[in-house]
Amino acid sequence: MFSGNQKQAKSGTKKVVVNREAAVTILTSGCHFNGKLYCRGSSRIGGKIEGEIVSEGLLIIEEAAVINADVVADEAIIQGVVKGSLTAKGRVELTHTCSFEGNVDTPCLIVHEGAKFNGRAKMPIEEGRKVHLLDQNKQNTPIADPGKDNKVNKQPDVAMGLLEPSKTV
Repeated sequence: MFSGNQKQAKSGTKKVVVNREAAVTILTSGCHFNGKLYCRGSSRIGGKIEGEIVSEGLLIIEEAAVINADVVADEAIIQGVVKGSLTAKGRVELTHTCSFEGNVDTPCLIVHEGAKFNGRAKMPIEEGRKVHLLDQNKQNTPIADPGKDNKVNKQPDVAMGLLEPSKTV
């Protein structure tokens, strides 16, 4: 009875392909979640989360969010309140409205003026990667190679730009 209708429906419709990378997870400011939250793709959290967050993609913690959780994400932008650890494969950005208490483990940490950050940051340095001194008058100037025995590494005040380097070390 229904087999004829099903054939027409199959031949008359297009196959829909869902791109999981483009999936969006949104928890608004009225939501409260307790437990382990898994997200794939871009995720926006504006509510209250307690427990653990695992995000495969960009995670945005909105200004109204209150997070008391350990977070693992590909990348994260923190605008709200977070208490717990944060481990990211990519960039972590703490905006001027952010209040973060805990440890951050990421290869790239951006802390905006006004952000409140109480904790430790662990940023692995890749072998052979140069450390750059940002100078307003010059472009990025490499000051040290972490994998080698540099005279600059022996003079931390020089590396920070506090003292002029001496010619005899």
